[in-house]
Amino acid sequence: MTTHSMTPHLPPLVDAPTINLDALTVRQRAGTSCVWCAGTASPRHPVGALRACECCAGLYGVPAVEANQ
Repeated sequence: MTTHSMTPHLPPLVDAPTINLDALTVRQRAGTSCVWCAGTASPRHPVGALRACECCAGLYGVPAVEANQ
């Protein structure tokens, strides 16, 4: 199963759980915690306006971006 990203310009993610924005914590919404596991988010792995940790990014195919982008 492929889950489509929250915004149309992002590539589709592989087997990523659906993100329920209403269920996210304040830290997840702020981008300091991973959108899926609530671990420490990486600024290199944006998921729309949110962030993923290194582990979830690799697991679900979130592409890395350079720090200056």
